[in-house]
Amino acid sequence: MKKWILSIVFLLSVLGKGLCGQYHFVTLSTVKARPLAMGGAFVSIKDNLASLDFNPAAFSLSSLPEKVHFSVFFNPLGVFMVAGNWGGASGWKGPWEWLIRGATLSVGRLNFGVLCGEEALSDKERLERTCIFDGAGYEGQKNTSFGFSLVLAPKVSLGMAGEVFTRQENNDKKRKLGYRYGILLKPRNDLNVGLCFVDFPKAYDTDRMTLERLSDETLNIGVSYTPWKALTLALDIRNVSDEGKGAVREPHMGVEVLPYRHVSLRGGYYRQKGGESETLSVGIGLFDWNSVLPKGLRLSYATFGLNMALLWQREKDVERRWFFLSLVLRI
Repeated sequence: MKKWILSIVFLLSVLGKGLCGQYHFVTLSTVKARPLAMGGAFVSIKDNLASLDFNPAAFSLSSLPEKVHFSVFFNPLGVFMVAGNWGGASGWKGPWEWLIRGATLSVGRLNFGVLCGEEALSDKERLERTCIFDGAGYEGQKNTSFGFSLVLAPKVSLGMAGEVFTRQENNDKKRKLGYRYGILLKPRNDLNVGLCFVDFPKAYDTDRMTLERLSDETLNIGVSYTPWKALTLALDIRNVSDEGKGAVREPHMGVEVLPYRHVSLRGGYYRQKGGESETLSVGIGLFDWNSVLPKGLRLSYATFGLNMALLWQREKDVERRWFFLSLVLRI
């Protein structure tokens, strides 16, 4: 196992050096690599920790056969980030957030989840970093989510999540609480329909606009269609309630293809209404990694997941590029 982890660290280090100066890096603590690779069209897509951020009703642990199961999600790179102080960051408090990404508990049809220390995507200075694993300022720009989903029937799920926004302002840390409410419907076996209402704290009502295009106090709708087992097409419409907020009825499109059992390729696109900017994204995912390892390296009840995403955003004559990474060990 140690050789595998060291190999991953080496490859990521090489990748980081190759992309340094070309891409902005948002890689510290994120589960959003998969959603962002699909253009943010994620309101109707089932996932574990990532769905807590997009639609808690789609928060799913259905791959676990047990009626009662507790899981902890670790970041295998966290040890190296803390020990090596990557990116020149110093004075980190609570390094456990680098190691533990979250925890989930499933009890029959009820799923509970906590997502720890998710890196915020609102701070302009942090979004413009050009070195991988740069942790400067992370302590003052992070969110923690907690929520649940309840399967009312095979085709209906409800969910709710709270989110603690932690921000550093004038040497003081401020914490505000926001909420999300969602529903997921499955009218057909190959079709999902999701609705999610987001309610951010007033002080941070534009917190998720830059890359995710989510506005405060808006209703967002998503539809995903799986014509074949290996293909999923997704479409989100942002802010269908049109409450005078941003991203009014803005379409986001995504696709996910599984060319191999544990490999997925993703793409996405969205354009701001009025044509102010457009964003193209691609990504790759390696999931249920533990099952393809040699038997001597496998961990009981464990799953490795690696997700990467590249985003290109063009606004008038300015082009921005971001790299996202998520590496999780689920036990």
